[in-house]
Amino acid sequence: MKSPQHSPTQAHAGASSTQLGPEISGEGWKRTFSSLRIPHFRVLWISMLFSFSAIQMMITAQGFLTFKLTGTATSLGIVGLGWGIPQLCFTLIGGVAADRLHKRWLIAGSQLTMVVNSLVTAVLIQTDVIAVWHIFVLALVTGTVFAFNVPARQAWIPELVGEEKLMNAVALNSSAFTSTGIIGPAVAGGLIAVPFIGITGVYYLMAACFAVAALLIARIPGGEPSRDRERAHPFRELVDGLRYIRDHKVLPILLLMGFVPIVLGMPYRMFFPVFQEEVYGVGPVGLGMMGAFMAVGALVGSLGVASLTNTSRRSLIQIIGGIGFGLSLILFALMPNLSLGLAALLVVGFTSNGYWALNNTMILGSTDPRYYGRVMSVYMLSWSIMPFVFLPESVLADARGVQTMIAGVGALLALMLLAIVLLLPGYRRLREREQAALESTAAS
Repeated sequence: MKSPQHSPTQAHAGASSTQLGPEISGEGWKRTFSSLRIPHFRVLWISMLFSFSAIQMMITAQGFLTFKLTGTATSLGIVGLGWGIPQLCFTLIGGVAADRLHKRWLIAGSQLTMVVNSLVTAVLIQTDVIAVWHIFVLALVTGTVFAFNVPARQAWIPELVGEEKLMNAVALNSSAFTSTGIIGPAVAGGLIAVPFIGITGVYYLMAACFAVAALLIARIPGGEPSRDRERAHPFRELVDGLRYIRDHKVLPILLLMGFVPIVLGMPYRMFFPVFQEEVYGVGPVGLGMMGAFMAVGALVGSLGVASLTNTSRRSLIQIIGGIGFGLSLILFALMPNLSLGLAALLVVGFTSNGYWALNNTMILGSTDPRYYGRVMSVYMLSWSIMPFVFLPESVLADARGVQTMIAGVGALLALMLLAIVLLLPGYRRLREREQAALESTAAS
């Protein structure tokens, strides 16, 4: 296989990073937002604001609609499978596609598909024929879109910003999702409560946001696969990517450390409608506030990662954030009213998103550019498996109570991460490699 060659887009990104280096090497906010000085990444980031806003509104609106139609947490888990099944089936294929096909058109096409998906949902609600099976089928479409969109978007970021700004750009990518989580759930909850807008209007607004995102993506040059790259059969490329991960010194442990919190812990947000109705006894505005407070904490966490330097002890910060995520879920589960629950969600958002952003950065920073799409697709499998864990969690929530279930999940998550740190040799290799890199940087 030929050695990887930088595309013109990559070369441009690298040049941009080098030219801007002295100017943005200072502390504070200048360093935190340094990647946004690269024009093409800035357009991608703005497009993500629109797309993520729509996704945040979708999470709130879909959960509210499903729970209102059925009144059970189990139905939320069944609809969640609609997201998970196609992602589990197609995410690895999406990773191969991200390495073989034009990333720009993969992402833009996925946004246009979501425009149609949102419009169909709005019409079904407006004509008063919406049923849970409709929501499940539309969730299947959404899961398929995510299977191709996310690996392509994650693989495009290093090409746009270069290695020096990678941690900052990945963290800002995460901050785009979390910052929209402040506005999206609040907007969705508020609009649902307005009689002449309601949940139908929320889905029409989502369609508009996805359309704007597609138009912005189409304006970004580059994203094409390298012309110097050898083209093997897609199945061989898939196997080659899996073999690359297996033989890598630190990628398996990083992927495992991403897998555990996502699969076990991240479904907590899908239970917000249950907390709203059964624990707190509040309306849709309260539901929106829960998502917004979680997102405020998550935004602070992702911006904190964006402000880190390449000499930060990432693995130590990562494990503190991961165990903190588990403990904060226990704290959230124990809160008896909305005010205390919102305060706990600030901590949950901070720890979970800081951990997630840092783990993304460490995975991409350890990966050969030829394998970006395939490695990220394996990482995204954790999001595909999450709905299959969400379903038994939702059954437990109905049987034992949602607060008991969330507290148990938080405890299990913290214990599993602690076991990884103490028992697996791969984590020691990760710390040793990081220490060697820090010593090399200090010596130079």
